Amino acid sequence: MEELFVEVGSAQIPKYGEELCGDSIAYHKGPKSTIIVWSDGLGSGVKASILSTLTSKIIVTMLCEETPLEEVVQTLADTLPVCRVRKIAYSTFSVLHIKKNGDTHLVEFDNPEIFWIRNGRLMYIERVERKMGKMTIREANFRLQKGDWIIGVSDGVVHAGIGGKWNLGWQWEKIASFLEITVTPHLSASSLAQRVIDTTLKLYDAKPGDDATCVVAKIRLPNRVVLWAGPPENPSSDPVVFEKFITYPGKKVVCGGTTGNIVSRFLGREIKVDLESLSPEIPPVGILEGVDLVTEGVLTLSRVLKLFRENVDPEKLLSHQDGASRLYRLLCEADEIKIIGGRAINPAHQNPKLSGELSLKVRILEELEEELRKHGKMVSSEFY
Repeated sequence: MEELFVEVGSAQIPKYGEELCGDSIAYHKGPKSTIIVWSDGLGSGVKASILSTLTSKIIVTMLCEETPLEEVVQTLADTLPVCRVRKIAYSTFSVLHIKKNGDTHLVEFDNPEIFWIRNGRLMYIERVERKMGKMTIREANFRLQKGDWIIGVSDGVVHAGIGGKWNLGWQWEKIASFLEITVTPHLSASSLAQRVIDTTLKLYDAKPGDDATCVVAKIRLPNRVVLWAGPPENPSSDPVVFEKFITYPGKKVVCGGTTGNIVSRFLGREIKVDLESLSPEIPPVGILEGVDLVTEGVLTLSRVLKLFRENVDPEKLLSHQDGASRLYRLLCEADEIKIIGGRAINPAHQNPKLSGELSLKVRILEELEEELRKHGKMVSSEFY
């Protein structure tokens, strides 16, 4: 069974007149599962924001440490106060724990029920109530598959338009119908979340009566990229590295002329120059059957690193055909990236007195790996 990837997106608006949203979202993507938590703090403003943030952070942190749910709930009960006037908890919460095979555990405490969309239709989730101390939670276990969507909202979304455009608010059933119409396979998780919040804002006539949050989990196969830059320090390792590169289940990128020639030799195919990629700053890319992108090395990688550090919107580079722009777009689309780096020194880029550990290309790759992690990518690297 193929491992699934959870694409997470969210959007929020604070109550009218407040600077901070009283709802909070936290999530963690690990090697085996993804944990998503959203919490609604009682009231609005700074106090609500602090309490909901505390709630979501405690839950994610403890679940990442594989703490039993009973202990997590008990910690929340011991940590968070109860409103003296309304006799209710200061924070509600919802928890989604999605494993790589799609097995999902849902926990809800006083939040609106989540929406599960499959093939454009709302799916039924059978929940079981469980008493934990003074809290009554709802739990469910189900299996997600590729193409499924999970959408969670706070009360501010369900009540949007109450007393205005709709006397009873947007309501859960109407939101479900909206999602069935709106969800399409090509929509991103962030785009769907934003559409829900944009509609919420319209129903409030741009003056939200409550904090509003939408969290979306899109279930799909991961987008993977393997990037090989630089020949191995020992040429005898060429066949081993090539095998790892060519068998990787994802898009394949080669950076550097010597590396390109190694791949070309093993594939038994010639590299051709793509004249449409000519640029004053970046050398042209190559065309090699069996490889998705062939670029020059150091200049291209340096430019890609700069684009990530400046957090450039990849859509602004759609018309750019140079190697750096193409590689940047590929890496932005990727969820999981494997970097294969060669430690052989190119005399054109090096001071011969420096050790191989200080190879310019290796340093750039290490810095790029760090930057990719900051952008939420799952990155692994090997150097030869």
